[in-house]
Amino acid sequence: MKLIHLSIQLLIVFSFTCALGISDENKSVAEKKSENNAKASETTKMDQEAQMAYLKGRQYMLSGEYSKAAPLLEKARESDSENSYLNHQLSEIYFRLANFERAEDLGSKAVEAEPTNIEYRANLAGIYASLKKYDLAKKQYLKIIEVEPGNTRAPLFLGVLEAESGDIDQGLDTLSDAIDKNKDNYMAFFYRAKIYLEKNEVEKAKKDLSTCLDLRPAFVEAGSALGLLHERLGEVDQALAAYNRIQGVGRFKKRMAQLYLQKNDFEKALSELLEYEKVEIDDYTARLKIALIFFELKRYEEAEARFTRIIKEEPEADVRFYLAAVYEEQKKLDLALKEFKKVSSSSSFFKESMLHVGFILRQQEKLSEGLKFTADLVKKYPSEPEFYDMRASFFEQKKQYKDALEVIEKGLAKFEDDEKLLYFAGALHDKLGDKEKGIKVMEQIIEKNEKNAHALNFLGYTYAELGKDLDKAEGYIKRAVELRPNDGFIEDSLGWVYFKQGRLDEALASLKKAAELQPNEPVIMEHLGDVYLAKNEFAKAKAVYEQAVAISKKKSDDEMAKKLKVKLASLEKENRVPTSGEKDKN
Repeated sequence: MKLIHLSIQLLIVFSFTCALGISDENKSVAEKKSENNAKASETTKMDQEAQMAYLKGRQYMLSGEYSKAAPLLEKARESDSENSYLNHQLSEIYFRLANFERAEDLGSKAVEAEPTNIEYRANLAGIYASLKKYDLAKKQYLKIIEVEPGNTRAPLFLGVLEAESGDIDQGLDTLSDAIDKNKDNYMAFFYRAKIYLEKNEVEKAKKDLSTCLDLRPAFVEAGSALGLLHERLGEVDQALAAYNRIQGVGRFKKRMAQLYLQKNDFEKALSELLEYEKVEIDDYTARLKIALIFFELKRYEEAEARFTRIIKEEPEADVRFYLAAVYEEQKKLDLALKEFKKVSSSSSFFKESMLHVGFILRQQEKLSEGLKFTADLVKKYPSEPEFYDMRASFFEQKKQYKDALEVIEKGLAKFEDDEKLLYFAGALHDKLGDKEKGIKVMEQIIEKNEKNAHALNFLGYTYAELGKDLDKAEGYIKRAVELRPNDGFIEDSLGWVYFKQGRLDEALASLKKAAELQPNEPVIMEHLGDVYLAKNEFAKAKAVYEQAVAISKKKSDDEMAKKLKVKLASLEKENRVPTSGEKDKN
């Protein structure tokens, strides 16, 4: 009965006392004024001291200071213990102070003195309900209905109590009867929906909540209950529609934004959060999400301004990584480095921030600075294998392969099964000319993890380069293609194996696909040119080689550019492909 119990608790806390107002719903302003005057006149029976205590206690009561009001009203009651209105007020106060025994005693006295007073009975029913004296509470609501047959709220609370006490079907009947008598009783629809949910009659619950929201668009609880129900069922669009029906409630904009994010609709999510921010200006998570969405939408200046403001207002907020990432995307690399380095070692983004520092230093070709930086990292944080990998990458970029391998082997001494370190070791052995050792390391990886696509690709490509075990090479690479079907480098390896096997048409198809997937890789373009050359399509081979030269120059890969120029010269000399100058003459 969890859902119903939640409803009952809300009902007890907010509705059974001052918010209930059962006796007021059918009274005119004149009647209410006359009644209040009559009640006030009852205090004239008290002596002057008691009246002063009453007035002061009443002020405390109205301001919500119930613990201060109680002793003063008790003092007033000493001079008029049979005053039903005073007993009722004290009962309400003790109810709020959770002194249910005293609240029940005084509430009962008030009802005994005025048995037809609906307000007193409603208060006493609330007390009984809080004490789980359901039968006594029900009797009070039945009496209210008897005294005031047209009352719409008493049947509502009676139905909820019946369900809470275990008689779900009777509770449904009572609420349904209340709805039949008054089709505008939105609260009856609301609580009947709660009971339907308890019975797992979801469609009926949806219908009732929707009707409730039709009757009272500003009824937040109904809108949120309907929205959450759709969310739990995975009905994102319906959930959004339900939240949109709630009128004038800005806080649900945040919930809607989250749903739009689930749909990857960042523009709508941003719109909802900006509206929400107007209502809840101090909500940190919302402000952070807004900044992150700006980042996702590549609105970097706005993202930068947001993250900068968050850091200024909340220096301890763990958002510096995001600000650094914004700078990195804007190519403000020095600022990015500065911010990444400021990320605290206690941050969940620390390791990733340090890796970004290494990436930027390599990009800027600050290799000496990178080696110093990574030496400190490995020393301070020896339990992070990624830092060994990063340090080795600086040696590799300087073509100091032995030094790089030494770093990797130190890492493997601590993390012998780390696949990334093992792969790096195998690649370095290959670059040092020991292909057999490289193959052995890659086979070691495959023994541990047969789904390591990169190791499979390495093995297949290396065998192809050596021109041996080509069937085995093909098997390795096809397994890698299955694991990573749109990887241009793996597709290139497959094409290269086909080329080595003499299957030129298949090689051409694979290498064309590889070039589409990785259009800026000179090695792939070189392989494609080699296939065209083997097929005697000299003009196409020349065009591809020239394209590869241009890419190599752009990447400052002088060694590759030189290698390709040699191939071009040989092609023009031996096969008489027109040179650029000869083309101009023609």
